[in-house]
Amino acid sequence: MYMLNKPNKYGIKIVMLCDNATKYVINASPYLGKSTTTSGVGLANHFVESLTTPLHGSNRNITMDNWFTSVPLAKKLLNPPFKMTIIGTLRSNKPEIPQELLDNNTWQLGTSMFAFDQKITLVSYKPKKNKTVLLLSTMHFTDSLNEVTKKPEIIHAYNSTKGAVDTFDQIAQNICCNRKTRRWPLCIFYNMMNIASVNSYVIYHHNKTNQEQTPLSRLQFVLKLHEELTREWQEIRLQNVTTLPRKLSESISEILQLDQPIQNQEHTQNKGKRSYCSLCPTVKKRMTTTYCYKCNRALCGEHQIKICDGCI
Repeated sequence: MYMLNKPNKYGIKIVMLCDNATKYVINASPYLGKSTTTSGVGLANHFVESLTTPLHGSNRNITMDNWFTSVPLAKKLLNPPFKMTIIGTLRSNKPEIPQELLDNNTWQLGTSMFAFDQKITLVSYKPKKNKTVLLLSTMHFTDSLNEVTKKPEIIHAYNSTKGAVDTFDQIAQNICCNRKTRRWPLCIFYNMMNIASVNSYVIYHHNKTNQEQTPLSRLQFVLKLHEELTREWQEIRLQNVTTLPRKLSESISEILQLDQPIQNQEHTQNKGKRSYCSLCPTVKKRMTTTYCYKCNRALCGEHQIKICDGCI
């Protein structure tokens, strides 16, 4: 959920699973609060297990924040059918955390303490006074520290993979199809369109890069996508020239790069019947019995061109 300059209590929350490298949305689900059906599973565990369904058995790593992370979930995801590892921050009120990792009043700044339990590694790091950072990992098995920052490697791995969802939200909001509305189903629909737009650009960019071609920018891609998605509807609207406003018809023809508007072949109009000129403003109310032989629109004398049979 990305809402610039607004607290997170406003809006509709959607839980997402995104690829860290490309920001491609793999899965998403709206957060319904107490209305969510979890079949007896904890709410956080329910979202992790359901959203990662396309990745089950892939031996991939999932990075999550402290709302999702727990020791029972980490153990469960290691076993079939999940077979996935996790890295995540951990809340200090979890009963599985040893008390020694929480009592850091005597620690120096930058101190790290590790705890190991089979395939699970827990680290407590003190970045500043009166603050402790707890991280849980099932893909790290040692107490290795970074040679430059002296921070645990688990923290560096977490920082490098934690921002996929936030980055996607920012990308989607920079160029989006949202409009003001008070209808929440329409908000969900706009979000689905934004997700589809970003995902399609990720695939397009990947294919163009593999073919060693220069891809369009995202703005150019979205404009081109808009043209292609609306082209069929514009052609359908242009079929009924007699009821379509002239300026709108000309605008559509210009967008579609057509010399003449597309005509409905089944439409016929009786010749000689008095009608208003289709090219004059309505206020003039010019009546005529002459029609264009090609588009069958009524034409007054001002909008006719005289030409002989030989020139035709």
